[in-house]
Amino acid sequence: MTDRVQPEETPIGSAGGASKTAPHPTSVAVWGVPSPVVVSRRFVARVGVKCSAGCPLAGRRIVIRDGTGADVGHGRLGDAPERGTGALYAAEVTLEAPAEEGVHAWTAAFEGSGPDDASRASEATPARETAPPRGPLPAAGQSTPTHAGATAAFGFRTVAPPEHRVTVTVLDEDAESPLAGAEVRMGVHRGTTDASGRAHVEVHSGSYDLYVRKAGYKPHSERVPAVAGDMALHVTAARVSDADLDDDQVWM
Repeated sequence: MTDRVQPEETPIGSAGGASKTAPHPTSVAVWGVPSPVVVSRRFVARVGVKCSAGCPLAGRRIVIRDGTGADVGHGRLGDAPERGTGALYAAEVTLEAPAEEGVHAWTAAFEGSGPDDASRASEATPARETAPPRGPLPAAGQSTPTHAGATAAFGFRTVAPPEHRVTVTVLDEDAESPLAGAEVRMGVHRGTTDASGRAHVEVHSGSYDLYVRKAGYKPHSERVPAVAGDMALHVTAARVSDADLDDDQVWM
């Protein structure tokens, strides 16, 4: 019997010269985008990037592009991973909403990095004391890893400047006390109750369906037939024995 010889794996890019390893895959996430946003008004989005191998990505550049592909904002990833994560580096980016009303689809992009990007990022970022980077570092004689690019799409709605303020006060029906953290929605307009149980929702003139919900409470809905000026509404929320499984889903 003849032993079968397994072929040796050839590193990417090797042709008798120095070998190159494949770029590490990365992923992008976007959160904290308000919707709706008043036309032409500034808003803030959070963008995070993570390397599949947990490499440090501090100072790397991210770009936001609008629906036409034009650059509309950029930022650099923070010095340390986000709290509670192993290797998710994030940037806060200030953007300006389009001047037209409607739904908009934008993209956050991390365009990858080469071996020398870390030094360029440190030169562009003011020096300050930071926590030691997490993730694998290259061993002696090994090159700094490269990273593949990645994108994430996100959407939001723009509306004309609102005309009226509706103050919605939510009380716990049993305790007769303010209910904080309840989500309030009137059409595309949204708010969250504060410690006093109040949410301020700015809307245009018209009729709205009011929805209020919080995990552990029965969802509330009612029709507000006419909003023609500032007004106040009161809602009592009843507890439920078993929280609805849909309570953890995000309103679309």
